Amino acid sequence: MNKKILLTLLLSSSLATAVGTNIVPSTISTPVQAAIDNHGNTENGVVYADGQGARVYHYVNGSYQVTDQQLAPYSGWKYDAIDHLNNQTWYEVATNAWINSEQATTAKVVANQGIAEIAYAPAGVTLWQGYGNHKSDSGRKLANGTSWKFSQKVIDENGDAWYLVGNNAWIDGEYTKITNTAFNEAAAQQWDPNYAAVKTQRATLVYRDSSYGSGRRSSVGAGTILQVVSTLQNGGILWYELSNGGWIPASVATPITTYRAPVNLRGQAKATAVQAVITAAKQQLGKPYVWNGKGPDGFDCSGLMQFVFKQALGQNIGSWTVPQETAGTQVAIKDLQPGDLVFWGNPGASYHVGLYLGNNQYLNALRPGTKIKIDTITNNFYPSFGVRVLH
Repeated sequence: MNKKILLTLLLSSSLATAVGTNIVPSTISTPVQAAIDNHGNTENGVVYADGQGARVYHYVNGSYQVTDQQLAPYSGWKYDAIDHLNNQTWYEVATNAWINSEQATTAKVVANQGIAEIAYAPAGVTLWQGYGNHKSDSGRKLANGTSWKFSQKVIDENGDAWYLVGNNAWIDGEYTKITNTAFNEAAAQQWDPNYAAVKTQRATLVYRDSSYGSGRRSSVGAGTILQVVSTLQNGGILWYELSNGGWIPASVATPITTYRAPVNLRGQAKATAVQAVITAAKQQLGKPYVWNGKGPDGFDCSGLMQFVFKQALGQNIGSWTVPQETAGTQVAIKDLQPGDLVFWGNPGASYHVGLYLGNNQYLNALRPGTKIKIDTITNNFYPSFGVRVLH
């Protein structure tokens, strides 16, 4: 029996408005051939056709055969089985009706609007047509320091954040400072690789730096949703650095916990994926620690973790420690397995991360003046918890 198309009004209307395309509800006919009941692996989710629509295939006699049916551009469909074949992921959106990752994505659409300032990118950033695996270079760059209104945010199938700044014109969120004009709690509950989110418990000043003596920058009211780009412990007080500048003490806000969608292993066995991550990590041994370094020539601790998972699997697990904390399932230190992340500090305020290699050892980018090396877990610097990213 055909599944019902996902027609959430919020998603449909916002997508249609953003890209100038109407989402056309349709159904998929059942193939004449009998479906193979045990084909693919059971998994539930939502997949979206790309800007050109997605061709429908039937699985017959061990291969996918194209049909004359096509899903509307940007339409969303529920799936309950996936398959991996020929370096593509296939999604079953109706009985023996499949679409593939060349023309579809499991990206999450976030109802978020505001201003994105290009930052940390001296050469500027590329303006893309489309996003994720289906993007193409527009031939234009946006200069560092310029600001652009965005009407939507998307977290793509790789865990990257993208902002819509024009007609199918997108920028990567990694090199941005964000000032939100529309950002509610539902939007804040979507995992973001670059930001965490908090909700103020009461009205508070926003300070110029991470101390009460730094002076007033602005103020926010009780119940305000704020994006956080980093945390800092100063004089025994935990501070949140806000995405659009300024700091607030953590005592005035409650973290909004979010979790990343499971990392896509691209059809690999877990053991193969773990080994790929560890191999990519060990290739960085001897490189220098660089504050806020994301590679390839130098790294800080979280930049190293982000880099090796991208290198090995093409997946973004977050650009700093707090998003990385929720890129998987928390585990106790005694239960660590090779390929797990290992953290120091309280959840929501961790200050260091490494990659567990097994045998009580972990890959470590510790501090300025040191190089990436393999260290042993000791009582003198005992970690707080682990996170299993690969399942």
